[in-house]
Amino acid sequence: MKPYWYRVKILITNIVTLNAGDAAILYAMIDVLRTAFGHDTEFIVYDKHGDVPSRYYPEIIFRNLLYQTRESTTAKRGNALSSRLDQLRFKAGFWFLKRGVPLLPQVFLDRIERRDLLEYKTADLIVSSGGTYLVENYSMAARIFDYHISLYLERPLVFFTQSLGPFQNPENRAALRPIFDESVAILVRDEQSRRNLNELGVKNKNVHVVADAAFALSDLEALESAKLRVAQPGKRLRVAISVREWKYFKTVEPAQGMNHYYEALRALSDHLVEKYGAEISFLSTCQGMPEYWTDDSRVAQKIVEGLSPNTRKSVSVDSDFHSPPVLAHTLKDYDLVIATRMHMAILALSVGTPVLPIAYEFKMRELFERLAQERWVQDIEAISGDALIDAVDQFLEALPEIREPLFTAVQKEYENAAASGHLVRQAFEEWRQTRK
Repeated sequence: MKPYWYRVKILITNIVTLNAGDAAILYAMIDVLRTAFGHDTEFIVYDKHGDVPSRYYPEIIFRNLLYQTRESTTAKRGNALSSRLDQLRFKAGFWFLKRGVPLLPQVFLDRIERRDLLEYKTADLIVSSGGTYLVENYSMAARIFDYHISLYLERPLVFFTQSLGPFQNPENRAALRPIFDESVAILVRDEQSRRNLNELGVKNKNVHVVADAAFALSDLEALESAKLRVAQPGKRLRVAISVREWKYFKTVEPAQGMNHYYEALRALSDHLVEKYGAEISFLSTCQGMPEYWTDDSRVAQKIVEGLSPNTRKSVSVDSDFHSPPVLAHTLKDYDLVIATRMHMAILALSVGTPVLPIAYEFKMRELFERLAQERWVQDIEAISGDALIDAVDQFLEALPEIREPLFTAVQKEYENAAASGHLVRQAFEEWRQTRK
């Protein structure tokens, strides 16, 4: 048993930091875990894009996901080894490494595999990042592989603030149930995710509903000021709009769904300029990084190209990369954010800027239910120009009465998110006691 005062090493896994929403989660997780475990805590981050995010966040140590490292090694070996043989190779090397057998891991594993598996073996805590990736729109193979490694090495595994499920695929259900039960804590950010765990049959007693980690980055002075802010006569309304590509429509074909989405936002833009003389900026959390699979500014440009010439004079598209702190600071200067990206909504709320949300997954609706503002959520499946215009008009009219309860609720989310590190520390200490 290590002495109590030793420097804690925490691995954060399953994150996509090129998405600035995930980057906000990462910044917040490091802050709250450092508060809970000590300011000299060491963090190593296992990211889908390997060390590419270090170009944008050089102060953080990034590594490639274990699953992708193994796949890369397989590719280098060519077609001589089948996937099945490569799995046996990896398992053999992993088995010898776990047991500390000298030399033999080098026969089966390359240098990077050995390095990363040793990091897992010597980690004090492994934290699966907060976010929305344990949903069946996306493959879970890499995540499940990572969890099996963590638990096989008998390391304490924590799920940070997740929106997850529902789980309908039998293979996912069979794989995830024991993983969830063996983890030391599961933090979910909404009641729907808790219900999804219950439906899966998870028996883990350490499941907690807590605020999204990114709320821990809130500017408390800005929140207090936002409660009392009043519109300044003659000041031009400034509106930021966050958009994204979406292909998982349930009630219409994806192309049709996106066309409805485009047309609704064009109609809203025309209305904001005509009625309020608004200045509109399309701005989002996923943009300006050529290494990432999508760029929301390209979606924004499609919308803007279809605007009337008169409206277009008052509309701009910001296509640059902005780190979470820079983006949050920028959002302070807006009067309203129309947010499709959830962490665009959270970053705006966290600096006192009101948000009207467009939901493409249940996580956005659940977030605004926590804030007691669910009436304003617009469903991407049913979106239309008339409905969106009506919602924004009503929202702006109601804003003087909404401000105080809204930003008081955001303050509570900040407190809840800031305390999440202590929940993890408590679960970790309970796990340590079982190891004595």
